[in-house]
Amino acid sequence: MLCEFVLLLFLSKAALPPVCQGCGFGYRYTRLPHLLKTKPEDANLPSLQKPCPSLLLQRHMAELLSTDKDMAASFLNSVLNQLNWAFSEFIGMIQEIQQAAERPERNFVDTRQLKVCATCFDLSVSLLRVLEMTVTLVPEIFLDWTRPSAELLLRRLAQLLNQVLNRVTAEKNLFDRVVNLRLPGLESVDHYPILVAVTGILVRILVDGDKQGTSRAASVLLSDPCFQLHSIQHLLGEPAESAGPTAAGRPAAGPPGPSAAPPAPLAAGSASERKHFSLHAYTDYISLEEKQKVEEMLEFLTEESKQAAASTAPTSEEDLCPICYAHSISAVFRPCSHKSCKACINQHLMNNKDCFFCKATITGVEDYSKPS
Repeated sequence: MLCEFVLLLFLSKAALPPVCQGCGFGYRYTRLPHLLKTKPEDANLPSLQKPCPSLLLQRHMAELLSTDKDMAASFLNSVLNQLNWAFSEFIGMIQEIQQAAERPERNFVDTRQLKVCATCFDLSVSLLRVLEMTVTLVPEIFLDWTRPSAELLLRRLAQLLNQVLNRVTAEKNLFDRVVNLRLPGLESVDHYPILVAVTGILVRILVDGDKQGTSRAASVLLSDPCFQLHSIQHLLGEPAESAGPTAAGRPAAGPPGPSAAPPAPLAAGSASERKHFSLHAYTDYISLEEKQKVEEMLEFLTEESKQAAASTAPTSEEDLCPICYAHSISAVFRPCSHKSCKACINQHLMNNKDCFFCKATITGVEDYSKPS
């Protein structure tokens, strides 16, 4: 089992392209689409072989992840942790790069820093593709809540997807500014690779699944405090009506940490300044069927957002989880009796057994409901 687990971790870092490139959403290219504008692809080069996914290895992975539930949960928890770290590091680095570029003296940015920044971005994209492949091969890992940790994994996945979307799609954001600098060493950093990877995951859980699974996925996605409908609209180049409230009518918020910061507010500007990424611009890489699925997903989430906003009852601040300030308190820890929502404590216990507040070792978690 250890060898199999190490193999899966290896796939998440180094061997992803030959495993699933060619069957992921918009993942049929040999060179990044934005790079082809400056240097057309030479199909005769041996290093540019057409994508050829390993279906045999995919079947073995699906069988392993389906049968060994504990290992599957540990593997997905590791991938989500790595993704959170890699994307957080990437955001921190591009912030430093942008600050250096804006100084009057135009400080030189170290080449090694640019390479590390690009590596963190490439790793984030690869880990997102691992998650896309996993939810395609074994969707029950996230959507069958009779499996251990399935609901928790889905909530963590939704949180990370929302954070990535917010960082990359907010108008005139840090990501846009650094991409437009076109610095040597950051050639791979662009909207297309990371947005289509996120889109592939969302399509798998919101469109391609059964009715119960898509309903669960939509409910979890919309309940996350970082969810912004305009981020989904952005994928199709549609203008955002508002960047303020979330689907449930709350202001955007999130747990502490560099990757959870809310997106920058929309800024006014000319029509050319508001022009941004759109899947419609990549007809050579994204099929008509894929675009139709994204349109279906946007329509579905728009309707679900309206229903969620209409049915959400206000919650007093004292009843909110003191960790995320998004969900109601629903769990009490033993023996210390501190409280949080189930999502926060369950995620915390996957990596740490100490209480958030007093550092006592948590021996159990019980359901909590506020006394009437």
